[in-house]
Amino acid sequence: MFLLFLLLLLLPPQANPPSLDYTEDLAALVSLNEASVLHVLRQRYQSQLPYTFSGPHLVALRPVPSTASSPGKVQRHRMSPHIFAVAQRAYWDMLAQRQDQAIVALGRSNTGKTTACQNILEYLVATAGSVDNRVTVEKIQAVFTVLRAFGTVSAGPNRASTRFSMVLALDFSASGHVTAAHLQTMLLERARVAQQPEGEGTFNVFSQMLAGLGLDQRSTLHLHQMAENSCFGIRASLKGEEKREASAAFAQLQAALGTLGVEAAEQEVLWRVLAGIYHLGAAGVCKVGRKQFLKFEWANRAADVLGCEAEELSTAVFKHHLQRILEQATAGAHLEEPPDGPKLSGVECLEGMAAGLYEELFAAVVMLVNRSFSSSQLSTASLMVVDTPGFLSPRHQKRKRAATFEEFCHNYGQERLQGLFYRASLESEVGRYQEENVEVPFDLPELLPASMVALVDQNLSQVIRRLGGGGADPQGLLWILDEEALMQGSSDSRALDRLCSAFGKEGKAGGEKQGVLRRCEQPLQFEVAHRLGKDPIRYDATGWVSKAKWNLSVQNAIQLLQQSKIGALRKVFLPRAQVPLLCRSVAGWEGHSQQALKRSGCLRKTFSGSFATVRRRSVCAQIKLQLDALSNLVKRSRIHFLHCLDPGTPEAPRPPTEVSEAAPGPAWDVPALRAQLSGSLILEALRLHRIGYADRMELTHFRRRFQVLAQPEMKKFTSAYELPDEKKALEELFRALDLEKKSVALGHTQVLEAACLMLLACLLGDAPSTSDPLGRSF
Repeated sequence: MFLLFLLLLLLPPQANPPSLDYTEDLAALVSLNEASVLHVLRQRYQSQLPYTFSGPHLVALRPVPSTASSPGKVQRHRMSPHIFAVAQRAYWDMLAQRQDQAIVALGRSNTGKTTACQNILEYLVATAGSVDNRVTVEKIQAVFTVLRAFGTVSAGPNRASTRFSMVLALDFSASGHVTAAHLQTMLLERARVAQQPEGEGTFNVFSQMLAGLGLDQRSTLHLHQMAENSCFGIRASLKGEEKREASAAFAQLQAALGTLGVEAAEQEVLWRVLAGIYHLGAAGVCKVGRKQFLKFEWANRAADVLGCEAEELSTAVFKHHLQRILEQATAGAHLEEPPDGPKLSGVECLEGMAAGLYEELFAAVVMLVNRSFSSSQLSTASLMVVDTPGFLSPRHQKRKRAATFEEFCHNYGQERLQGLFYRASLESEVGRYQEENVEVPFDLPELLPASMVALVDQNLSQVIRRLGGGGADPQGLLWILDEEALMQGSSDSRALDRLCSAFGKEGKAGGEKQGVLRRCEQPLQFEVAHRLGKDPIRYDATGWVSKAKWNLSVQNAIQLLQQSKIGALRKVFLPRAQVPLLCRSVAGWEGHSQQALKRSGCLRKTFSGSFATVRRRSVCAQIKLQLDALSNLVKRSRIHFLHCLDPGTPEAPRPPTEVSEAAPGPAWDVPALRAQLSGSLILEALRLHRIGYADRMELTHFRRRFQVLAQPEMKKFTSAYELPDEKKALEELFRALDLEKKSVALGHTQVLEAACLMLLACLLGDAPSTSDPLGRSF
C-alpha cells in the first residue's frame, strides 16, 4: 500500500491532453493544478515562448536573449501571448470605456520587468502615433537610457538593478493618438549614494561620468585627479574593458539627454552635482572631536563646483543649529520647524547631504524629461506603466549576506502591489458576485498579503484577533523605528526586541506556526515570511534606527542648490522651491495637461491628509506615504497585471536525460517557480477566472445591444411608451439565443458572461474600430 502511495506521488497529476502542452492560455487546461501549470510553462519556455496568458493577465518568464519580440499581426480577440498583447488590451479598454488604464509588473528582481515596461511603451507610441510628434519611440528609449544611468546600480549578476519606483503615463486623445507623456518617480534609494552592501556599487552614472568626461570638463569639475579613498565608495573604473564600457555608456547618456532637449549647459549642471557628491566623499569627516571635514582640500573643491563658499557648505552639512538661527533672524519670525532634530554623528550628516543632493538631482532629471514630453493638446484618458524594484533577496543571487533596510522598503512596496492584485483579481470579483446574488463556488485564500503589509505599517489589532492573541495593539515596524529614532539612548537591539515580542513566532501576535517574523541566531538579524510565507527573506537590522532619523542635512541640500552662485545651476533647481518638504521624496510634480494635473492632484491629496500633517518630519512616514500615493494613483485606473517569473538556476546540476543528442535546455528551478506561483496567487486568480464570469454588462445595455439577434421575441419589449421589465426581457432573450446556463448569469444590475460576449459580438459583426490606430493595423 505504501509503495502504491509513493507511485501515485511520482506519477504526473491528472493529465491534460498532449495538445495542451503548449497552450497559450493556462485557463484552457482541463486539469488546473500547480504541476500542470509548471509543465506548460516549461514546455513553452524551452521552445523560446516565454509569455503565457493566465486568464486576463500575462505570465512572463525571463525571455531568452535571442527571442524575437514580435506578437504577430492577428485579430483583436486572437492575440498571441506577448507583452504587446497586454498593451493592445489596455489600449482598447481605454478607448472603449474612456477610463484610465494601468499596467503593473510584479515579480522578483532581475526578471525583466523594466525591459518589458519599455517595450510596452515603445510599442504603444510606435503603433498609436503622436499628435504633434512630441512623444516618439526615440524619446522613450532616451528616457530609459537616462533612468538606467541615474536610477540603477550594479548588484551581483544584474548590472542594472532598478532602485526607484516610477509611473510613466501616456496621455491619449479621443481618436487614440498620443498627446503627451508624464513621468513620476518615488522611493528613490538615495542612501545608496553613500552606503552600499558589500560587493555592490553606487548608481551607475558615477562610473560612467568618471570614465567619459573630457579633459576640459575634468579640469572644470576638479576631476583631473582621483581621490585615493572615498567614504562613499565611489571609484572610477580601473580595468580597461570596464572603463571602455563606462565611457561608451556615458556617450549614450549624453546623446539621450540631447534627444530629450537637455541643453549642454543643463547637462553641465548635472555633472557639477555629481562631482560635488564625489568630492564630499573624498573629503570625509572627522570621527573624533568636533564635526568637520577630514580633508578640507576636497571640501573646497565640492564647494567650488556647487557654487558656494566652503564655510557655507560646512554649515549646511554639520552646523544645523547655526543655520536655523540665521534663517530665523532673516525671516524675522519664528519658523514652523523646530530648530533641532535628532542628534546626528558627523558621518550621518555627511551622508545625509550626499543623499539630499542626489535626490534633488534625480528630481531635476525627471523635470527635464517631463519638459520634453509636455504638450497643450487635449487628452481624454491615460495609460500608465508602473515599474518598481522587484523582490530583493541576497539568497536569490546565491549571496550569504542579509538584506538591508532599503531592500526591506522595496519588498514592502512589492507587497503593497501584490495586495492590489489580490483585491482586483480575487476580493473584488467575489464581492461583485455576492452583490449580484450570483453563486460561484470559490473561497478566498486564508493567507492574505494584507497581513504582511500590516506587519510593516499598521496597528495589527485585527490580525491579533484573527490569530487569537491578546488585546494589545503592537505597532508595525515603521512606527517602532519612528519612535526609537526620537528616543535618547535607543538602539537597533531594542527596536528588534519590540518587534519580535509582538510579531515573532514566540510573540503575542501568533503561535509557533503563525508568526510572520522569526528572530535568527545571528545578532540583530530576523527573517520575514514574504509572499504569503513562500519567500522568507533574512534582514540585518544594524543601523536601522539611525536610518529612521530625520536628517537636516538632507533638508539643507535643496537650499544649497537653490542659493548657488552659478546661475545655470540655480535655474535648474529653483522650480522645486515650491514643493512642500514632505513631498520632496516624489519627483514629477510638474505637468500642465489635464491628465497630468489629475495625477498630481491624486498625489497631493495623499500627502495633505491629517496623517501626513502630523508626521511631516518622519522618514518612515515618508516611506508609507510614497507607497500610499503610488497605490492611490494605480487604484483609480483599471489594472492589467504582468507576472514576471524567474526560472532560476538550480543549485545542483540536473541529471542527464536519456536523449543525449538533444541540446541542453535553459535552467529550470522547480522549487523557485513553485514559491513564485504560490506567493503571487496566480493559481487562485486563475481558478476564479475559470469558474467565474469574466465579462459584465448592465442589464439595459445588454438588451439594447443584442436584442436585434432575436427581433420577433423582443418586439414586445421595445415599446417607446412603457419601460420593459429588464430581467423578464433578458430571460426571453437568453432562451431565444439558446445560451448555455453556465455561460451567462443574470444579476441584480448586471449580466455576467463567461464566454458568450465575444460570440454575440461576432454575430453582430463587431470588429476592431478602424478609427483607432491599433484597430487599423490589425
